[in-house]
Amino acid sequence: MTYKKRILVIDDTNDYGLLVSNSFAADEQIEVVTSTSARNELRNKLRYDFYIIYIHHDGLRADLGVLVKFVYRFLNHMNPMLIAITSSREVAMSTTIPGVGFLPKSLSIEVLHKQALNAIGILSANRSINDVSHLPGNYAIDATLRGKMERGEKFVLVYIDIDKFKPYTDYYGLYNAGRLIAFLADVLHKAVARHGSNRDFIVHVGGDDFVLILNDYDYAEAIGNEIIEQFDSNVSRFYSDDDVEKGYIEVLNRKGIKDRFGFITLSIAMVSNEFNTFATTDDVYKRMMHAKDEAKQISGSVMLCDTSRNPAAQ
Repeated sequence: MTYKKRILVIDDTNDYGLLVSNSFAADEQIEVVTSTSARNELRNKLRYDFYIIYIHHDGLRADLGVLVKFVYRFLNHMNPMLIAITSSREVAMSTTIPGVGFLPKSLSIEVLHKQALNAIGILSANRSINDVSHLPGNYAIDATLRGKMERGEKFVLVYIDIDKFKPYTDYYGLYNAGRLIAFLADVLHKAVARHGSNRDFIVHVGGDDFVLILNDYDYAEAIGNEIIEQFDSNVSRFYSDDDVEKGYIEVLNRKGIKDRFGFITLSIAMVSNEFNTFATTDDVYKRMMHAKDEAKQISGSVMLCDTSRNPAAQ
């Protein structure tokens, strides 16, 4: 599965978005996504990891400064590159918004195309070599969770861990392990988009660990069930035909003895403040890790929902 680098064009008239889309139509590695400045639509589109965001100032109904602040608040963990396109020289010369560059609309689309490719190349080179999921890392979890707790909002913290990931990596190598991580990230995106809300948050903690920060327990279980269903239904694609026929791989275990390992599975643990009151984010993490450890003891893909209301168990 190929994961494209994305460019977002914010344009209420859609004329500039169409122009940029046509410019990159032949490039299979880059996807152009268009959006109006409407908040709900933008929230949905900003789920993805964008390398560069073009804002068509001439076709914008929203105030540019307010729009930029919204984008930065939503993507405070990603430091996006924002470029405003305008035909007004006065706007380009007089408007100063931190983190936003201005380009004239008269710039040819060919030149814009080359500049975008250069920017994407630089940003790609600056990425961590392990960033195969194109998701924000664990530095984003604490700020998001703390904000919800301070505002008294409901949350569900979901931990997703791949079982038997190390034997798989030892056997199939880092490249295939990266493909597997990218596949799981895609499954998470689709499950949250289908069952969740536009305020849910997906985080790649690192390695084979992911975290979801959801806003309502009512749909959290549906998301977890779909993740397991989609993962288990497709995981055989990441094994050779011979290994699929056998149903296992043979890898040296930690004692140096060849051991058999079945297909990789998922352990999912959920903790929510709907059932408990947490004083700090550390309390949430401790409860979540306890639930995850319990889930890891169960064979096969499993989802453990911690609904205990016993404060002593925190």
